[in-house]
Amino acid sequence: IQQLFFYNNRLGALTEENVSMSQTGDYLNFYHNSALTVVASDPVDIACSSIRPATLHGVIPVAQGLLLFSRSQQFLLQGANGILTPNGTTIKTISNYEMDTVNDPVDMGTTVAFISKTPSYVRVFEMQTLGQENSPVVVDISRIVPEWIPSTIDQVVGSPQNSLMSLGSTSSRDLYLFRFYSNGDRREVQSWFKWTLSGNVLHHAVDRDVFWAITKQENSYAVQKISLIQ
Repeated sequence: IQQLFFYNNRLGALTEENVSMSQTGDYLNFYHNSALTVVASDPVDIACSSIRPATLHGVIPVAQGLLLFSRSQQFLLQGANGILTPNGTTIKTISNYEMDTVNDPVDMGTTVAFISKTPSYVRVFEMQTLGQENSPVVVDISRIVPEWIPSTIDQVVGSPQNSLMSLGSTSSRDLYLFRFYSNGDRREVQSWFKWTLSGNVLHHAVDRDVFWAITKQENSYAVQKISLIQ
């Protein structure tokens, strides 16, 4: 099991290249009540159809369905008329971008961001899905700062309400942040910047417009609080 999630009143699990979802409302039941008839509330178990190995490790709900991520491909799981049933659920490949398997994709509100690592630096991609019949729009938002973000990144945090994404490493004091302002469908302003904290960043998160970071300085630990609305 690579990942667990809730979607459409079902508990789901990513297991290698399969998506297994429980019965509707019965989160611990992954079995059919009858072998003779299949009803809409029965469990859903479906595999990604691909010409290359696709071990799923990330999942993000979007308006069109479930966005699934593997190391080299992205898929969209969708039910007929938006309803997931054993016979009406399909998975299709929508893009073929390499992705880091350690850091999960993050929800940016109307888009999804994920990173791809090279031996020396990180690329950051932003994806906007357009439906199962259309290819998504994918933009390399780190292109304006090429080779700036190091490949040691092991933390990716997103805050849709603050239009903010942060990348950090437990071996560094630096945080690499991306912030933007959108007006409707148009992005008016976007920029990258860096914060240097007082110690190595062991963990960080955003909650209720407050940026929290746990840092380590020599043999002591500190919790830092930063207001994002000032």
